[in-house]
Amino acid sequence: MGSAVSAVRNGAAATSVTLELDALDCTVCWQPLNPPIFQCAVGHLICPSCLDKLRNTKKCHFCSREGDYNRCYAMEKVLGSMQVPCSHAKYGCTLMISYCQRQDHEATCPHGLCFCPESSCGFSERSPAVLLDHFVAAHGCPSTKFRYGTHFYIDVVQGGEEKIHALSSEDEHLFLLNMAPEPSGCVVSVFCVRPDRDTDPKFSTWKNSCHTQSSEFQVPSTTLSDGIPRDSFMFNVPKFYLREDSKICVTIYKILA
Repeated sequence: MGSAVSAVRNGAAATSVTLELDALDCTVCWQPLNPPIFQCAVGHLICPSCLDKLRNTKKCHFCSREGDYNRCYAMEKVLGSMQVPCSHAKYGCTLMISYCQRQDHEATCPHGLCFCPESSCGFSERSPAVLLDHFVAAHGCPSTKFRYGTHFYIDVVQGGEEKIHALSSEDEHLFLLNMAPEPSGCVVSVFCVRPDRDTDPKFSTWKNSCHTQSSEFQVPSTTLSDGIPRDSFMFNVPKFYLREDSKICVTIYKILA
């Protein structure tokens, strides 16, 4: 994909050029290159991760030219001097970012997109309200409107398939409560759906199973780009607590820095 790139020469004003950014990808994994960068005797570029995986580092994997891979300082200097627009520019981001920092920025850009976690669904959107409507209309996801600091109750899934319950806050933040049946009971996790996951506000959740068991933890944020998070804190509702009318009590607090 072509992109406008800004470069500065000898302290002069930035000059914009058009460049096919895939020309700056590793020739093995085709991911964007970042220093350190290596090249064969002809000049085919490779990232250090892929170089470490090559069985024969004395011959170019791309052109079969004999010779060692050497550090390509010239290309590292080129990438270090490049400023590129965020890929979310069409959604409102006006920043020009160092090429080498583009992926890190876009992972937390507040103008980025969130995704539907259904593997067969390609829906993406920025607006929490539109995402909520999609979850409810397209996937039959139950939803609950709540206020911070006020407890509410959610039916616990028993057996069957994994189930998502959408939670919409008073300030229109979108949360998903995921319930996964297991032989030992039901595993529950909660996360906030938003692109700017490294910025305030933070949230914590307290929930119990209407018995004595309870747990409190900070709610992680996600764009759902990789589906339902599997590394977040999970609260287990033991099987012997589950009945047909079993519910969990949930309270979400907004933590201001």
